[in-house]
Amino acid sequence: MKKTKFFVLLVLLMLGLKGFSQNRITGTVKDTSGNILAGAVITIKSEHSNAILSYGTADIDGHFSVAISTDALSLVINVLHLGYKTFDKKITNTSQNISITLEESIEELKEVVVTSYNIEKKGDTLSYSVSAFKDQKDRTIADVLKKMPGIEVLSNGQILYMGNPIEKYYIEGMDMLEGRYNLANDNISADDVSRVQILENHQPIKVLDSLIFSDKTSLNIKLKNNISVTGSAEIGGGFSPVLFKTNITPLLFTKKSQALISYQYNNTGNDLSRSINDFSTPNNVMDGFNASKKSVLSLQQLSRPPFASSRWLDNNDHLGNFNYLYRLKNGTDLKINLSYLNGVQKDNGIRNTTYITKNDTINLKENAENIIFSNSLSSELTLEKNLSKSYLRNAFSFKTFWDSQRGTIVNDGSDILQELSNPYVILTNDLKIIKPIGNQLITFSSNTGYTKTDSELMISPGTFESILNDGQPYENNKQQSGVTTFFSENTAGFTKKLGVFSIAPEVGFAYKNQNLTSDLFKSIDGNPSQIGADYQNNIELTNSNLFLTNLLSVKHDGWKIALRSPLYLRYFTTDNNTTNGEEVIRKLNFEPDVSITKKLSPYWEAHIGANIKNRFGDIDNLFNAYILKNYLTLLRYNSTLSEQTNYASSLNIRYRNALNAIFATASLGFNKNKNNLLYNTSVADDGSLIIESIEMDNQITTQSLNFYGSKYFSKIKTTLNVGSRFSITESPQIVNNTFGSFKNMNQRYELNLKSEITKWFSFSGSTSLSISKLSSSENQVNKIRNWENSINAFFYLNDHEIFNIDAEHYYNHIGTSNSNNYFLNLSYQVTFKNYNLDAKLIWNNILNTKNYINLYNGQFFSNENIYTLRPSQLLMSFKFSL
Repeated sequence: MKKTKFFVLLVLLMLGLKGFSQNRITGTVKDTSGNILAGAVITIKSEHSNAILSYGTADIDGHFSVAISTDALSLVINVLHLGYKTFDKKITNTSQNISITLEESIEELKEVVVTSYNIEKKGDTLSYSVSAFKDQKDRTIADVLKKMPGIEVLSNGQILYMGNPIEKYYIEGMDMLEGRYNLANDNISADDVSRVQILENHQPIKVLDSLIFSDKTSLNIKLKNNISVTGSAEIGGGFSPVLFKTNITPLLFTKKSQALISYQYNNTGNDLSRSINDFSTPNNVMDGFNASKKSVLSLQQLSRPPFASSRWLDNNDHLGNFNYLYRLKNGTDLKINLSYLNGVQKDNGIRNTTYITKNDTINLKENAENIIFSNSLSSELTLEKNLSKSYLRNAFSFKTFWDSQRGTIVNDGSDILQELSNPYVILTNDLKIIKPIGNQLITFSSNTGYTKTDSELMISPGTFESILNDGQPYENNKQQSGVTTFFSENTAGFTKKLGVFSIAPEVGFAYKNQNLTSDLFKSIDGNPSQIGADYQNNIELTNSNLFLTNLLSVKHDGWKIALRSPLYLRYFTTDNNTTNGEEVIRKLNFEPDVSITKKLSPYWEAHIGANIKNRFGDIDNLFNAYILKNYLTLLRYNSTLSEQTNYASSLNIRYRNALNAIFATASLGFNKNKNNLLYNTSVADDGSLIIESIEMDNQITTQSLNFYGSKYFSKIKTTLNVGSRFSITESPQIVNNTFGSFKNMNQRYELNLKSEITKWFSFSGSTSLSISKLSSSENQVNKIRNWENSINAFFYLNDHEIFNIDAEHYYNHIGTSNSNNYFLNLSYQVTFKNYNLDAKLIWNNILNTKNYINLYNGQFFSNENIYTLRPSQLLMSFKFSL
């Protein structure tokens, strides 16, 4: 019944698109010699006024299509193109096709743009005036981006446009940071930026621009003409305890080079790892053929609070960063990106977990105190030649991590010590070449990588006594685990345009070899010994793939259609050297992916997408012998290779009106995962878990509905953002050998605004309500409600003094239990304009709120985390804009 309702809603939404149907003016623009004029600007105006009713541009084939929604009987069509005389013609308000011929003109026409509320639109480029959105308190471009309608900046620094992540972050058209754009975004002075450009439907590879369309969005920072050096330098200190912070980040920009060098240190709660977050999207054909940091072993850690890390993070971090781009004479960019992070972070608090079983619930209370030592070195050397006639990119990357963690868990009155060593090495090379040969583009790509980790987890006293030591207590466990991976993905193909169609067939070979070893020891009276074959792994997994794929795309008359049709022949060989067992699996998979976008009018756009994907398990979810993942969990996958077939479909409707500064998007999604494995979780009375896989076909379904809207009110200089998310996930679970179906329902509603009401006062406010409900076929669980509110008010005492009040409220509810957390922060800032210096005094957590309670639902459990916060603190800082 619920699925029926879902599809009825989907049909109604699709039928609702017909409500947007209007008269449509189509045609072709040519010159007097019959040559196509791409890029001509078409505007439709009222006959008796200059008001623009609709507009569009001619595509690469000279075709245009403009929708009109008005009661007027007569209209005027206006066509402009640089170097040609203006075309004006009176037409009736009916759907029609017009052939337009433009005569050459020796007069230079001004650039035609549509401008409103300091947002300028030209084709697929939106240009925001920074000065229009900046107020006295804003220092970096990140501060201003948060107030631009249609743009969001998440807490981790990732930038979204109309709800979707941006693909590229350019500075003056150059991509120096390769996805690690937080460093620039948080340090480029807002005073040095003239405009922020949103590049819709941006194809980053220039040679493919007219062949393969893109529905991705990129962002470009336009600096003021006289800017070559920007950035910031900050130093500060305070108490208690003794606090220090330093940030020295100069940036250099010229026509041929860019550089960003940064050193940062603090123990004030600023998470420096955020500065090197990589938001780039991998371009691999095969899922899983890329390198990422992961480990089989872990420490039990608390769920971190959802607000600024300066409220809760107990840290001592150093970060060094060097980024350089130089454009060589042949148009090739040489990029060097280096970073080193050294840090210590602590988390302290209490975790209460409720596991749901068929006949009962099991409660576990843990007091946690962890110290996390982070050490990482990352380097990347990139050569990129991105021209309109050819493309070459080679990126060589080396990363090494030598992290370690240690902590104490107090469980039922006993202290459990944990120590984890987790070193990791990643080595990759990614090559892509696109070159014209004849009437087509030849493409070759190769992505090769190697990763290695050797982890060791020590737990004292030893756990799982009943299983590992005949029910007798013992000194400690030592779990060792090593994983190595080598992968290589290689493709060759061509891209060719056939009329309005583009085809891009590719053939490829991908290979991945993984090895996993593990051994579990126990110590009695100081003598370590291996526990046995049931706790030793030595597994090799080889994955060989042949694939043939083709991309068929068309962009015509407001339609954008892309059909990807890959066919994969996969070979998996599993060799268990411990049991001398070998398994060979062959799979032939067809995984179509279709995307259809229709521009209904200059403001409305609809998108429908659907795909089928097959995903297979890696070595770290294939081992047959037990691994002690953490002090509470014994884990093994004593079955065949996991296989998941994912069916996904979505409907998205977007509205973007630069004239009225309104941006909105609504999406409806359905996702079904068919799996060959199910996991049996045995929960003991003490909360310890034994997890094993069982071969059993099952499926997980998720239905989702999302909405995002943004509006800028120029008269009161206010940006309003609203959003909502709703999802229902149904999944089967086996808990304590009993099969059950679990449903997780989540809702979230958000509203925030940023306003500069007067010259002496501005404020921002937000509220969000989250509701989560977990239930099973046998048990009903109370709803979890989280309500978050914040108000941030700025008083501009004069042109160089700012007083700030920041208040936050967090409410949590589960069952009959309620909790409220309140925060109050004050700051006073003085600007010495002659010295380009800001002096700022901050008093954080005036109310000295000591704890924060975070509630959430898992697949078959509820979790309550009581996190210890930073105490009330004073901090004085001095910041220079370079």
